[in-house]
Amino acid sequence: MSISFLNAGAHARLTARIEQLAPDTPRRWGTMSAQQMLVHCADQLRVSRGEKPVTSVRLPGFLKPLVKWLVVTRLKEFKPGMRTLKELDAKAGMTPLTTFADDRKALLALIEPAQYSPAGVKHPVFGHLSAQELGEVTWKHLDYHLRQFGA
Repeated sequence: MSISFLNAGAHARLTARIEQLAPDTPRRWGTMSAQQMLVHCADQLRVSRGEKPVTSVRLPGFLKPLVKWLVVTRLKEFKPGMRTLKELDAKAGMTPLTTFADDRKALLALIEPAQYSPAGVKHPVFGHLSAQELGEVTWKHLDYHLRQFGA
């Protein structure tokens, strides 16, 4: 079993790492600023919760389990250079930035475990994700970006 952001201990560690970030925290790779990364990660959760529509990827239903298996189950960690959905791209479709403090606050609110049902979510790319699967893939994504900024 992988680490899940829905687990109290992992959630506390993620929160502490997010709190370490500052607007001028330098990136180790990629092109996003720390603030763009906060919004990108918040948008990933908005997509998972059905609050941000995805139109850039339309998979036939029979392919969703395969994509889910590859990304959620087989992928141990996100790696530099992986592509993202257009809706999460800092140059294409990401939610507009506000202030660093407000964007951090929004991400922290979205990772609050109490908001998530044990039944999971209906993800537009992966199909149904159990709460455990959502927790694990989101932890991998957040960990990747926090490592990107040395947090």
